[in-house]
Amino acid sequence: MTLLLIGSPIGALRAQHATDNPVASADDAFGLTIGLETIGLYGPNGVRGFNPQVAGNVRIDGLYFDQQGSLSNRVVEGSTIRVGISEVGYAFPAPTGIVDYDLRNPGDGTPKASVVASDGPFAARGASADGSVPLMGSELQLPVGASYQISSQTPVGAYPGYTATVLNVGATPQWKPNDQLTVRAIFDWTQTTHDDTMPVIFTAGNFLPPDIARRFLGQDWAQSRNLSENYGGLLNAKLSRRWTLTAGLFRSVSDNPYSYSDLYLNAELNGYAEHWLVGYPDQSVASNSGEVRLTGHFQAGSWNQNIVLLARGRDTWSYYGGGDAVDVGTTLIGQGAQTAEPRFIYSARTEDHTELWSTGLAYRAQWDARADLALGLQRESYDKQVTAPDAPVARLTDNPLRAYASLATKLTSRLTAYAGYNQGLEDSGVAPNGAENRGAVLPATRTWQADAGVRLLLTPKLKLIAGVFEINKPYFNLDTNNVDRELGVQQARGIEFSLSGELINHLNVTAGALLGQVTIIGPNLNAEGVGRDAFGQPHDQAIINADYSIPKWPAVSVDVALIHIGATPASVNDAVLAPVLNTLSLGSRYRFVIHGAPATLRLQAQNLNNAEVWATAYTPGFYMFPPRSVFGYLTVDI
Repeated sequence: MTLLLIGSPIGALRAQHATDNPVASADDAFGLTIGLETIGLYGPNGVRGFNPQVAGNVRIDGLYFDQQGSLSNRVVEGSTIRVGISEVGYAFPAPTGIVDYDLRNPGDGTPKASVVASDGPFAARGASADGSVPLMGSELQLPVGASYQISSQTPVGAYPGYTATVLNVGATPQWKPNDQLTVRAIFDWTQTTHDDTMPVIFTAGNFLPPDIARRFLGQDWAQSRNLSENYGGLLNAKLSRRWTLTAGLFRSVSDNPYSYSDLYLNAELNGYAEHWLVGYPDQSVASNSGEVRLTGHFQAGSWNQNIVLLARGRDTWSYYGGGDAVDVGTTLIGQGAQTAEPRFIYSARTEDHTELWSTGLAYRAQWDARADLALGLQRESYDKQVTAPDAPVARLTDNPLRAYASLATKLTSRLTAYAGYNQGLEDSGVAPNGAENRGAVLPATRTWQADAGVRLLLTPKLKLIAGVFEINKPYFNLDTNNVDRELGVQQARGIEFSLSGELINHLNVTAGALLGQVTIIGPNLNAEGVGRDAFGQPHDQAIINADYSIPKWPAVSVDVALIHIGATPASVNDAVLAPVLNTLSLGSRYRFVIHGAPATLRLQAQNLNNAEVWATAYTPGFYMFPPRSVFGYLTVDI
């Protein structure tokens, strides 16, 4: 790895370790998850205004993975968002960035374990134990763990009154008989039960709902169930001095045997709305995915060159729909009145089979620490077939070529410039049940992204990144004839800033900002009821995370987190804006020893200013943003 590349893999860390601190570990402000904590501008569900998980831009140790079920901390250390300069040199990048998961580090062949007990926010609590068992020294090791949690997570974060029971076990055994061969496996099983359903509110006009109490307002019986499973294997083999083979094969499943929606429709300013309850039969999706990569390494003097041959793909089966909606009358949205469970009458589900296969060739040249050039080309083969009830079978195929190029060059000892361009292909789904073309397969989305910027080393321990980007994707929505079709193009343009590292002695900072917007460009958008600014996309957002280790008491550190999200279009026609959101969180870590074992006590008060706004959560409906909360956890290394 040359000095041009930002970032060390977080696989060098150990999730849930008593010394973990994401602020001190972050290489930039674009997104890092370690254990129970996430910092940065972006996360796995949102990068530069789009969702990389939905776009299929997820990797495990750099290998293609079509994620359907959630991955647990039993099998991954955390995740890094690769965007901008951190994508330079990354083989086969994608528009909207990459979510790169790092498998749990097996260690050095000695027994070890970490135990975590957590409490909060609200009624959440739990315990987990993760360890690594050397079955044959460092040659054969078994990282394994289990956890039991009462979760308070909802679509807008932890929320009072809403809980779910989560049981998880996982393991990532590793066999490494020598320095030339490493084989790993993944076994990850998570069961979520008694998952309370949070109501969503849809207003009758261009206005926000009236304020309501932030408490449990759902139905006692509307508790969903989910099973997430992830299995797979990875291979890394040094075939010769020049050639390396890496491969991964994965299966990811998300199964919801029963689930519900709690909807308040046509809500008025006085708080009255039509209350609808929706039940769904078994909604499931299972995907087999993987990648085989052959890399040639060639070095001559100060030049280091790689040639990469790749084959990857996914085969995904989904079953969805068939739900039943029941009108239970008019009610006040903040009353939380209980309604008897309706007798839902389910119908046949839609069957969706999608295949995406790709072959590619990439070239990378590194000239000392002075320049890094990467080029790549992929041939995609896309095939989607949808069988909806009472509708003819719909099928769509596409076979585009995808290209990418990136360049980073060191202008001075402290200043590096970069630029990149890449193309993508994404699944657009099908027209919803309410559309005139219900069940129709929407054309595969051809996307592209261009970005450029600089990285400046302000000090040996502090770096600044500034960049610009543009992303273009087709925009699908219902037209005035209630037909779901391509109405225009989503164009995301912005300026990103990241400051990370040690600002002064003992003070680490991770600060970032995004200034820009996602606009919709197309003919007759006003006539179709579509505004220029994309729904749910703020024009600006910023974060500041700072962690200060107190010199007088080195076992203690204090931290602060500031989040700003600008005004956000909360309706498709831009007539409603969700207000500016600013939150302040304060926390502390205390490191000590329990019977010779390193331990850390972590406490944090979140949304300390108790910001009270309506959130859209990337749907046309509204949720109340969570109130002030406190959480804490104790980590002990054994």
